[in-house]
Amino acid sequence: MATTEHLKTELETYENNRQKLMVNGVGRYVLIQGSSILGIWSSYEDALKAGYEKCGVDGKFLVKQIQGPVDGIQFFTRDFACPV
Repeated sequence: MATTEHLKTELETYENNRQKLMVNGVGRYVLIQGSSILGIWSSYEDALKAGYEKCGVDGKFLVKQIQGPVDGIQFFTRDFACPV
């Protein structure tokens, strides 16, 4: 089973709350367990530590950096015409 399947609920919770999280949290780290947002921290290490404290060492939780919106269209192509 892929990792994303293990954290499917947590990833859906992030996406469903992304706009609210971006208001004051871009670049910070959110801690999510199931469909609950447990908090936001300035560093990955602090969020991870809080995850272990709140969910246990064997607990299932997600620490994810809050990303802002993607600016413009981003893509890659190898289909370039060579200028003559």
